Amino acid sequence: MTAKTQAEAPARREGSITLSALRAFAAVAETRSFSEASRLLGVTQPSVSVQLAALESACGILLCHRKPQIGLTKAGEELFVRARLILSRVAEFDASVRDLGALKRGRLSIGLSAPYLAMALIAAFTQRYPGVRLATEIGNTATLSDDVSRCRIDIGIMTLMEPPLHLACTLIAAPRLAICVRRDDPLAGRGAVRAAELGAHDFVMREEGSLTRAALEQAFAADRVPLRVRLVLRSREAMKEAVAAGLGIGALFEGEEGQDARLVAVPFVAVPVVTGVYAVTLKESLDIPAVRAFVDLIPAVSASLVASR
Repeated sequence: MTAKTQAEAPARREGSITLSALRAFAAVAETRSFSEASRLLGVTQPSVSVQLAALESACGILLCHRKPQIGLTKAGEELFVRARLILSRVAEFDASVRDLGALKRGRLSIGLSAPYLAMALIAAFTQRYPGVRLATEIGNTATLSDDVSRCRIDIGIMTLMEPPLHLACTLIAAPRLAICVRRDDPLAGRGAVRAAELGAHDFVMREEGSLTRAALEQAFAADRVPLRVRLVLRSREAMKEAVAAGLGIGALFEGEEGQDARLVAVPFVAVPVVTGVYAVTLKESLDIPAVRAFVDLIPAVSASLVASR
């Protein structure tokens, strides 16, 4: 750089390089004309001049000769390549934002404590938005509520007695509590059972934090019936296997018995608690396109689940 060029170059100002200035610089460099650059960008010619001057001021380097004709300085030629690279990355970012907004791609994490209801929603979502990658994990109501609150998952599908006010909770279904027994158990032929009739039976219980366990305990406490716990297991599937093995009877919500021919779900009456299966997320997460799309599918999928029963 010559002494004259150095004198013409403005003093550098930190932190004032903007995308609009880079776009103005790139347009002038490509067209070699302020008027053509303004037409290309859809702005006025003075605006292009101001943006370019601001970029030169921010860099402390003269980027373009104005006379006798517009051309790049040596520094301008070098920085033009970098400016084009930055602008191409910004264009890629903009395209990614559009794709994510249109749900052409992306990621959604879902925690499940009620897989039998969640799978219908997941199937409907993946059919409509095949470009969104799903990550799932299994937990109970307590762990999933914590995961949602700490942003470890986007959505938790769980059973709740009272939806917390600080979270967005969308009802999927309101299944009733049932007693899980072996098909050859005398209770299997009953139309319904009450807590008072089960005081002599050993139970295979879910872990602390399970709403199934909490609902059963409340029902027995309300009827003043002692609950005999023989075994505590950390998953619904483990509980079902224990019941099938003859280790006791268990509790689950309607539908959770699945297609297991070894087991029967007997309706449990006079339960003093009202529960529902909800899709739970942070309220602010509803602004995420994939989360909003999943929640918006719930009414139609829930209606089809009810109709299929």
